[in-house]
Amino acid sequence: MEQLSTGILGQNVRKGLNFTWSTQAILFCAIIIACVGLNVDSPPIVIGAMLISPLMAPVVGIGYGVGNRDPKILARSTRLLLIQVTVAVVGATIYFFISPLNATSAQLLARTEPTLWDVLIAIVGGFAGVIKDGGNIVPGVAIATALMPPLCTVGYGISHLNSTFILGAGYLFLINVFFIALSTAIGTIFFRVRSGEKLNVPFKQRMLILVISIIIIIPSSISAYSIVHKSYIDTELSEFIDAKMGDQYIAKQSISGKQIDLSVIGRRLNDQEIENLNKSLKDYHLGDYQLNLKQLTKGNYITPKEFQSYIKQTGEKDAIQGNTSSTDTDSSSAGLTNTSTDSQSKKLQVIQTGLSDKYAKLIANIYIGKVKDQSNTSKEVMMIALTKKGQNSRSKIENSAAKLAKEQKINPVVQFMNLN
Repeated sequence: MEQLSTGILGQNVRKGLNFTWSTQAILFCAIIIACVGLNVDSPPIVIGAMLISPLMAPVVGIGYGVGNRDPKILARSTRLLLIQVTVAVVGATIYFFISPLNATSAQLLARTEPTLWDVLIAIVGGFAGVIKDGGNIVPGVAIATALMPPLCTVGYGISHLNSTFILGAGYLFLINVFFIALSTAIGTIFFRVRSGEKLNVPFKQRMLILVISIIIIIPSSISAYSIVHKSYIDTELSEFIDAKMGDQYIAKQSISGKQIDLSVIGRRLNDQEIENLNKSLKDYHLGDYQLNLKQLTKGNYITPKEFQSYIKQTGEKDAIQGNTSSTDTDSSSAGLTNTSTDSQSKKLQVIQTGLSDKYAKLIANIYIGKVKDQSNTSKEVMMIALTKKGQNSRSKIENSAAKLAKEQKINPVVQFMNLN
């Protein structure tokens, strides 16, 4: 701390405010690199772009100009920032306009919903930038505050005419710029006071900064509340499902407004049972929600058409394989393909073979495999198609399947298929 002073801070800030074509070229290269990283969903590439980006310099310069009440530095920094933002957004827009990869990556989506935590990162990152070597912009601060990705996302939004991306990412960039500059201004004032200067910051100026800060923070606070609330609701819903629907396999789960949508495979629930489940929601702080169940099972059976619908919902491919030894039907009749041959699949094959050998005249086909639900959780599935003669032997076959599954130490979802 003995080394830090307004002199050192001012010297370091002015070094970064030189407008040169080489600096803008570096910025353009950095923005293209960051766009590639966001496009292919690669955090290391994005971090590499932030390491060489010169965007932090004018932001810190604005804060220094405000804290030191230096209109020349403030004007110079603001002008340079506007130029660099224009270069970055134009470069990002051009890249995403010509890029053959049009899918929205998780890295891009992450920049469209700023929260209160982004405000905190910007504030702390700004202070770190001032304290470290008197405002010398270190790579760690540039990475933490992440000025580049939001501008890339704005370019993506412009190239795809998507206002959600433009506004969300633009707001995130505003948060970072404002609070980094504010932290720098406060740090500058601290150094001035520490050096013995007597400062008298006008009341109107203090109130203006406070009001602007509150206005900028409000949307991010709402977003943060939404995230926390959603996490709480998801936790309560998971507890509800575990306690009240343990015998059902949840194929799809979503919440829209005040409605909980569940697609399930398992024992067919009647209207009274569904009503009781709705009443039980209040015990899990979900009393304001309405449960909407889509049961993929019809009676005691699930048809190939319904199971195809389930496969489409989960987005799982290569999920199921049929018993190729059967001549009554084949796996393609259900529109399903082969599964992988991991240890769990081999255990399923043992059960498949055991049931087929024991009930050759009662079972038309057995489909086995693994599927994933919306939370990307894998589950072993066994679908048994009975012959006409085997229709009355469902309970016996189900017990045998459970016994074989226990011997193999797995717990698959067992359902019976109606091939009619």
